[in-house]
Amino acid sequence: MKIKYLLGRCGIFCGTDCEVYRAAHSDDDEMKRKAAQVLEQELGIVIDAASLSCEGCQGLEEEMWVECGLCLIRQCGKEQEITMCTECQQYLCQVLRSWLSRSESAPRNLEEISIVGLHRWIKKKLEEMKMV
Repeated sequence: MKIKYLLGRCGIFCGTDCEVYRAAHSDDDEMKRKAAQVLEQELGIVIDAASLSCEGCQGLEEEMWVECGLCLIRQCGKEQEITMCTECQQYLCQVLRSWLSRSESAPRNLEEISIVGLHRWIKKKLEEMKMV
């Protein structure tokens, strides 16, 4: 796994903040079932919990959850060749503001990144995943 793949340009860290990623990489069938259930309610389609799969927001499109592949923030960052939205000259654009108003972790993460820096923040997130 490439750590960069786990960085959502919007401020999420897939390994700790994304239920789809966490469920896809878990051996916990109940966690997968609950994630699929939330997605079913959100999307209005039937989701097979066993089919949950994602390698992270900055991974290959064919290896990410379908919604992530359609994300406007991810697409914009990819076009601009930036790792995080904080690197963008249009930082806090309307699309990002809209997302931040609906996310619990992204605004908090972006604030923390601005205080401690990206590398220290990534290290903290990896520790939360028990990877370091």
